[in-house]
Amino acid sequence: MARPDRYWLVLAAALLVTGSAGQVVLIWFFKDLVDGVLVPRQFSHFWPVAAAMAGTAAASAVATFLGDYTAARVAERFMLRLRTATVEHLHTLPPDTHRKRWHGDVVARLTADIYRIEELVATGVVKVGSALVSLVFFAGAAVYLSWQLAVAAFVISPLFFFAARSFSRRIQIRSREARRRNGGVTAVVEESLANSALAHAYNQQEREIARVRREGQALLRADLATARVAYAYPAVLDVLEVVAGLTVVGLGVLELSRGALTIGGLLAFAAFLTELFGPVQQLSRLASVFGAATAGAERVIELLGTSPPARERPDAIDLRPVHGLLSCENVEAIYPGEGAVAVLRDVNFSVAPGEILAVMGPSGAGKSTLAKLLVRFMDPAAGTIRLDGVDLRDCTLASVRDAVTLLPQQAQLFHATIRDNILYGRPGATEEEMVEAAHNADAHGFITALPRGYDSVIGEDGFQLSGGQAQRIAIARAFLRGTPVLVLDEPTAGLDAEAAAHILEPLRRLMTGRTTVLFTHDHRLAGGADVIHTLPRTASGGQQRQRVSSGAS
Repeated sequence: MARPDRYWLVLAAALLVTGSAGQVVLIWFFKDLVDGVLVPRQFSHFWPVAAAMAGTAAASAVATFLGDYTAARVAERFMLRLRTATVEHLHTLPPDTHRKRWHGDVVARLTADIYRIEELVATGVVKVGSALVSLVFFAGAAVYLSWQLAVAAFVISPLFFFAARSFSRRIQIRSREARRRNGGVTAVVEESLANSALAHAYNQQEREIARVRREGQALLRADLATARVAYAYPAVLDVLEVVAGLTVVGLGVLELSRGALTIGGLLAFAAFLTELFGPVQQLSRLASVFGAATAGAERVIELLGTSPPARERPDAIDLRPVHGLLSCENVEAIYPGEGAVAVLRDVNFSVAPGEILAVMGPSGAGKSTLAKLLVRFMDPAAGTIRLDGVDLRDCTLASVRDAVTLLPQQAQLFHATIRDNILYGRPGATEEEMVEAAHNADAHGFITALPRGYDSVIGEDGFQLSGGQAQRIAIARAFLRGTPVLVLDEPTAGLDAEAAAHILEPLRRLMTGRTTVLFTHDHRLAGGADVIHTLPRTASGGQQRQRVSSGAS
């Protein structure tokens, strides 16, 4: 994911290294200021040295700023790329896969966890590279000033790495638990707010608050456990740095007393020592970043590793043009992880172009599973589903879904304008085509009665619309899409008798001339079918199939 910005990463590291080199030169000028101006009291030499120091400081600051900004740019681009790729993968998975997870936890993985990964992969890479080169600069300057003191500093430096090794594993374990708890809190808050109406209706507000508090307390404990280790780590490093610095400076005083080192040289060495321990400390602190990034990466990789139940074959063909001859031959469906029990078995039917097949049966008979098979949210474990004589598994997923429109039981609407929701069926449609679709769905009347008409913004899941109105918006979207095959999954379920009656005629218009598989308990809809197929309650039972005349009840 970071590869497209690898040259920018190198540039950021080079700029930061240039800034560090400027610090080396600045300290050297400081040595000259002490030894050449202050100690001999040659104040006339102050201004040239001061000008050189000011110029070096400005150049170093500019290089550091550009390096930090470039690293930040790379980091943001990396997060955008990784988040987009993860969402892209999630959109290859059918809705059932998402329902097995808390949405809030998925959101936490796409935000906080990806940010933790970025801290290591993008920013961390630059920091490691610049810190290592800075170490070489400052170590070389220290050796040049006094190799004896430099050796003492190098002997003490490994203490920082031993501290890093000691703390790294503890931080990683605690960070993993904190990331998991953070996802849990996000998920519970999202679920609690989504079901607030139920909580109010059942007087369960305190219960919902208690759930959030419980998850929050678990996150609090995990975060505090991480904080204890993470904050103890830099504190230990700070103590090590002071002890190491005092030790080396103490040796420097001995060198000064013997005349082997000037006052300016000692002060410069102390400055180099501070700069030397800075990169070492920075590298050591990456242990905590690594721990958090590893925990976040495990959670994101787990998402990316989820395989869709319907996979496109490498030699898949486009299914075009489509006439609408649909058939199922000995179809069997099995959900993984459920003991390999067949949800559907030996399903056989054939629907001619333009015919309506009504699929009926009790709850649990597998009607929704069959609907998923027809739009390839999953593939059959056995048997074949054909469209115009072609096995759907031999076709590209895009071409199958371009030929089939699914109208689910609950109208799925976006928090957007009514126009945007209808045009979702065919974004390139004209205004006239959109309005015609709304007319066909008997939705134009109530839409134009709204204060802003088609520009009215509806809430999430159509909050500002009644159930029947939301379903008519969905029907208008299906009209606009205009595919030759329709799959209607209980389109009147959940509606009262009056609302259901209002959408019967739009549904009949929608089905006219299209191959339609209608899953319903509503005998008013099923009565208009050319073929009725009844699924039994169990997979082992027989199936009934009968042809009826149009309009039969």
